[in-house]
Amino acid sequence: MTENAQKLSIVLASEELEKVHAASLIASVAAMSGMEVNLFVTMNGLVPFLKSTQAEGRFRTGVVGEALRAKAQPFAELIANGKEMGTLKVYACALAMDVMNWSKADLIDVFDDVIGVSAFFNIAAGGAIITM
Repeated sequence: MTENAQKLSIVLASEELEKVHAASLIASVAAMSGMEVNLFVTMNGLVPFLKSTQAEGRFRTGVVGEALRAKAQPFAELIANGKEMGTLKVYACALAMDVMNWSKADLIDVFDDVIGVSAFFNIAAGGAIITM
């Protein structure tokens, strides 16, 4: 991150494909634009990132979500591109992972770490935080 770069942190708590895709797109574009981006995925937001969900293609969608599945770049690719071309870190919520008995190995390979809310607040300090 350059000294004057802005910081954006996104909290993704929804499993709706439209919100997952929007968060991924915003994170990716912000990272590619030079911002430091942190994506904290929590609660039901983790469901689309499970390898089992990806394998079965069982995403919670509305009309726009169905169109996204058919015509748009998959959200995991958006995140991977943002990570490759900018500063984008993706974190899974430790509490949600614990209560669901999931491990990082259960998730697709876009996550940098599993952290708690306090750690996320420390990482996000000094920047904008949006929730989806």
